[in-house]
Amino acid sequence: MLKSSLKQTNERYKLFGLKELRTVAKVEATLLRSAREWLDRNGFMEVIVPHVVNATGSCEIVDTLFRVPYFGKDAYLTQTGQLYLEALVPFLGGKVWTFGSSFRAEPRADDRHLTEFSLLELEFEGDFNALLNTIEDMFSSMMAAVQELPEVMNWMNLKHPFKRMRYEDAIAELGLTFGMDTTSADEKKLLENNDDQPMFITHFPKDLKYFNMRQNDADSRIVNSADFLLPFGGESAGAAEREFNPNKLRQRLVESGMWTQFIGDGGDKHAFDWYLDAYQKYDYKLHSGFGMGINRVTKYVLQLDDIRATTVYPTNAETIY
Repeated sequence: MLKSSLKQTNERYKLFGLKELRTVAKVEATLLRSAREWLDRNGFMEVIVPHVVNATGSCEIVDTLFRVPYFGKDAYLTQTGQLYLEALVPFLGGKVWTFGSSFRAEPRADDRHLTEFSLLELEFEGDFNALLNTIEDMFSSMMAAVQELPEVMNWMNLKHPFKRMRYEDAIAELGLTFGMDTTSADEKKLLENNDDQPMFITHFPKDLKYFNMRQNDADSRIVNSADFLLPFGGESAGAAEREFNPNKLRQRLVESGMWTQFIGDGGDKHAFDWYLDAYQKYDYKLHSGFGMGINRVTKYVLQLDDIRATTVYPTNAETIY
């Protein structure tokens, strides 16, 4: 396991003294500043996405949507800006990104769950290999910046390139069967076996992932997707190539478990029309993207066991300010 003079105990951070608050705020600010600088250097345009949305602002788990009344209709607090970014990729230089809060109606108030957390997302024209390289390059730039803080010190020894392990190899190592999702305990074991270095798990089963992740050309059971794992942070980014064939995209949506649940709960069957119509009307190319949870990255930087210690105002089912 990682060893560092920085290692903090949960009890210290639960007290949230002034020193701890200052450290967390500085780390969060440095991570975002360095990410923004990397994105600017590499030609990404920042886009402001909506935060009161239809179901197109949901992740694959629609039962964690926060429902809000909206002029006689149902709306939701956004969980992801992914689809809004995707729609703009061809029109804004092929590279876009956003940053904001992701809201999850998560009833568990524990060391792994927040109802509001910071999410950085980007989309660009490029394939799966370019996607993983982008994550590694941006993350490494963020780590170089944060290690300049005296509160963090130079404890990291990142080994490049980061390991890329296919899902099938990962479940074989864990003793699982195809189709099973990995848990936080599984991620911890994989990281320990990788000398606690950041790593990617790639090519997950299609049924475990969001409807618009692109199926693999050689094996239709899987999608060209990746989870980026960090010690302490666990899954800190989810990434994938995006399906851009409009007919496949529509079919994947209506066949997804997410759609079945959403419609079964009385959801608007036209919620995704604007997104699907864009693919039908315009000429989209192969593009990819990811969302990175800044709180999970902060967890890694400060070697914390409790997600509530990664932000100045941690919000969960038991806490509101």
